[in-house]
Amino acid sequence: MERKAKKILLVFLIFCASIAYAQNYGFFGSLVSQEEQVADVSFLSCDDAQGRATGSIGNITSAIYIADRFRDLGLAPVNWSYTQSSRYNDTLIIRNVLGILPSSVNSEEYVIVSAHYDHLGNINGRIYNGADDNASGVAVMLSLAGAFKRMKDMGVPLGRNIIFVAFDGKELSMGGSRYFVDHLPVPRNKIVCDVNIDMIGTDLVPPGKNREYLIEVGEESLPERYRGTLFRICSSNPYGMQLDQSFYGSRDFRKLFYGMSDQISFSRAGIPAVVFSSAFHDHTYKITDKKEIINFPLMYKRTMVILQFVKMLCER
Repeated sequence: MERKAKKILLVFLIFCASIAYAQNYGFFGSLVSQEEQVADVSFLSCDDAQGRATGSIGNITSAIYIADRFRDLGLAPVNWSYTQSSRYNDTLIIRNVLGILPSSVNSEEYVIVSAHYDHLGNINGRIYNGADDNASGVAVMLSLAGAFKRMKDMGVPLGRNIIFVAFDGKELSMGGSRYFVDHLPVPRNKIVCDVNIDMIGTDLVPPGKNREYLIEVGEESLPERYRGTLFRICSSNPYGMQLDQSFYGSRDFRKLFYGMSDQISFSRAGIPAVVFSSAFHDHTYKITDKKEIINFPLMYKRTMVILQFVKMLCER
């Protein structure tokens, strides 16, 4: 009994600490659960998922998991389905997972929030778990979906529709996002922006002395009235986070980085698109990309910043 009591006390203390941590971020902190983020990353990057390579059982299981999360969060299917399938070649099917949160007013405009869920898979018996790449991005996207649904339920106006997309086939030349953009479920000229999230969970490659940082590329594609908002959010209390929009001060690497994830499919179609990341590191595309390298409190803080940014995009 004493052992059980200690366990209950420990769970209670963790719960209280989590509540106190969320309260540091006021209203927005009440909308996002760090425990859910840990659970999402843990499921998607566990050994049973086998690295989520497109077409694998682990990949299909992950797609079902994300679709169930969308459904449980209260998102509606897009065109009557939570999945959008396309043939990549004679043997592989790419499966995007989609959910929509309609605006609270009559709006024909859309914001896309995206993150790819596929990874490298099991290669020669070695599992590439892909905790940061990109279970972390999917976890943040799911947190944003839940946060906006909760805000809408609380009566906070949502001026634009939001489509949440988990892309498959990123590791196959962005096959999933290219198909999505070529077969958009909504008019192209009604999409305000794609907000893509790719590798958002580490503190391993800070662009300066502050290990609490966020990398964003593509803000210049947005209308002028949206520019500069990210810097103001990151530098304000309680964040105190360094925002790097230069990709370590290199114009060439910035351009290269922007072209290496799914936002490029939107950009090439003339749709404004930004990407949020914590950048490449020594574990990228290696079997060491496991849950242990994720800085969950920092990922949670980054979620708060991206949440406010997307909220701004959804205001008319």
